[in-house]
Amino acid sequence: MPSRGVRGATTTDENTAEAILRETRRLLALMIHLNGIKPDDVASVIFSTTRDLTAEYPALAARQLGWLDTALLCGHEMDVPGGLPRCIRVLVNWNTDTPGHDLVHVYLRGARNLRPDKATLPPVNDDELDNWIDHQVTAWQDQKSAKKEKRMSVVAFQGEHGAYSEQAVFQHFGQEVASLPCYAFEGIFAAVDSREADFGLLPVENSVAGSINRAFDLLLEHDLRVWGEVLLRVRHNLMAPPGTSLDDVTTVRSHPQALAQCERWINQHGLKAVTWYDTAGSAKELAAAPEPGVAAIASSLAAETYGLEILASGIEDLTWNYTRFFVVGRGDPPISGNAKTSLVFAVTHEPGSLVACLNEFSSRGINLTKIESRPRRNRPWHYVFYLDFDGHWQDPSCQQALVGLLTRAAFVKHLGSYPAAEMPTENADVGQSELLQI
Repeated sequence: MPSRGVRGATTTDENTAEAILRETRRLLALMIHLNGIKPDDVASVIFSTTRDLTAEYPALAARQLGWLDTALLCGHEMDVPGGLPRCIRVLVNWNTDTPGHDLVHVYLRGARNLRPDKATLPPVNDDELDNWIDHQVTAWQDQKSAKKEKRMSVVAFQGEHGAYSEQAVFQHFGQEVASLPCYAFEGIFAAVDSREADFGLLPVENSVAGSINRAFDLLLEHDLRVWGEVLLRVRHNLMAPPGTSLDDVTTVRSHPQALAQCERWINQHGLKAVTWYDTAGSAKELAAAPEPGVAAIASSLAAETYGLEILASGIEDLTWNYTRFFVVGRGDPPISGNAKTSLVFAVTHEPGSLVACLNEFSSRGINLTKIESRPRRNRPWHYVFYLDFDGHWQDPSCQQALVGLLTRAAFVKHLGSYPAAEMPTENADVGQSELLQI
């Protein structure tokens, strides 16, 4: 089937998206209807505009009319002295058997002067044409909205369903997310690396128990970036199968850390503590195989997930109990305000080397929010330092500090610049004696 060129041109009153789209849609609609052009028969469309118009908008108008898979080219024309201002031209390469002399070329508005011989068009019902344009644009918008609807993100976490980590997933991402349980922290990184998951939620420190060393080691070993942080208030709950009362309970199961954080309450109630591999796991197995007098300590999400009844809530000894999580993902997150940056670096084994590195930040007024050392792998008695500071790495002062750090440190790895979580205000009046226990 031969390809024939159908030409058209029009003008606009102003260089705005609304004006260009409106006039281009009308031009294309007339070319389509007067020639009987179908999208599947269009090989390509070439748009050109005078330089006083934005060249990309005519192609968008074609998409809005349903030419979604058609090759579209657009660009500016060369300036011509005395040329027609604000002009849009189009060449539709149409695969058709229609003889060339039967093609209807369309010239509208001021562009009629370009081809006076084509200025008169066959009659068209303007209302029907406008309704068709509106229908096409609405269909395009609906399709665009459907495509923009995010597929449900998958977020990997360590533990069973109902774990505190999964609770943090929902706190950060909302309920419209698929959570992927992993047996170990390594599984989180593997899931994100392999694209089985879009993000991972990695616990890095607890306000009571301190840093989670394995998490920091994995951040150094892998190339994922930190996309955000989550602060989860840890509320421990005693739960048991329906029909159990608190007086019936003699034994409690949970992860050793949860048991330690509820030790005072457990002792006050004279319960026997039995360690389990996971908080949510203790709830899951108790629900699957109930035992008289046995309860579990886990999150409220675990009770909901496994159909257990909460007999006592908030049984942790210290109310200021938060776990900090990193959201890890591929690539870099978009720049946002109120940013925090995490990195890891090693110093040369010389007197004052650590001080010199830290001075790069203090001399520029950059606040450090965390610094912690870890043994450096394969280098006995050498250490790496994990550092958090306020600001984004692209902030001028932060860039200067990082350049200075690069000149002084043995190596530097940027873990990520991400939106800082809001510091909790709950329990801000915790007593000094309780803080000392932390």
